[in-house]
Amino acid sequence: MAEDPIAHNELDALTRRVVAVDDRVEALQVQAGGNFAAVIEGQAALRREVRDGFTSVNARFDALEAKMDRNQAQIVELLTALVGKNPNES
Repeated sequence: MAEDPIAHNELDALTRRVVAVDDRVEALQVQAGGNFAAVIEGQAALRREVRDGFTSVNARFDALEAKMDRNQAQIVELLTALVGKNPNES
């Protein structure tokens, strides 16, 4: 049985197309993988920045709260001195 040259050419063309598609898929996977990694790293960096920002804000609130507590204690002491009574005594 002789080979059919048309069928052989079509088979070669299909094989080249499959290889080209495989190459394109591999290139897209590499490209997407790189972009995906960049997106993930960007998200991680953003999360770290937000977390550090919240940590900084929380520290400032803690310091402000401590300062307010000290100021309130001072105010109570001054008012007690003015009135002449100890606020802890009934």
